[in-house]
Amino acid sequence: MIRHLELKAYGKINLGLDVVRRREDGYHEVRMIMQTVRVYDAIELNRTEEEGIRLSTNLYYLPDNENNLGYRAAKLLMDEFGIRDGVEIKMKKFIPVAAGMAGGSSDAAAVLFGLNKMFGLGLSKKELMERGVRLGADVPYCIMRGTALSEGIGEI
Repeated sequence: MIRHLELKAYGKINLGLDVVRRREDGYHEVRMIMQTVRVYDAIELNRTEEEGIRLSTNLYYLPDNENNLGYRAAKLLMDEFGIRDGVEIKMKKFIPVAAGMAGGSSDAAAVLFGLNKMFGLGLSKKELMERGVRLGADVPYCIMRGTALSEGIGEI
């Protein structure tokens, strides 16, 4: 049984961005080339016997509740799979906040990946990506990483 994991949640940059059109729902349809970069947030996951999710960060102004994508990622899998153990998430943020480098999305991707491994859920990368898009358009890319062409609102 895995009780502790340390992960790197890598940021990304857009190498190219083309706005295709504005959609009726207010979003813009885009085509962009994204690239993973070596700037990362350090994510530490600890399995606990006490139920629930506890999250902390090194930045006082970031939420430590449902308003944090990492928290929501943990809740998504724990609810879906009926996980009764708890998890403690410690985020040490290095990716600049609100810089378009997918810091929150990358944190969520790392939490999905880590809980999948920690609790032996057996989800494939594709299945993690399908769940990740519910959290944000960049989350599937952050699970995949590398260089990629992204379309739609960023979720394809």
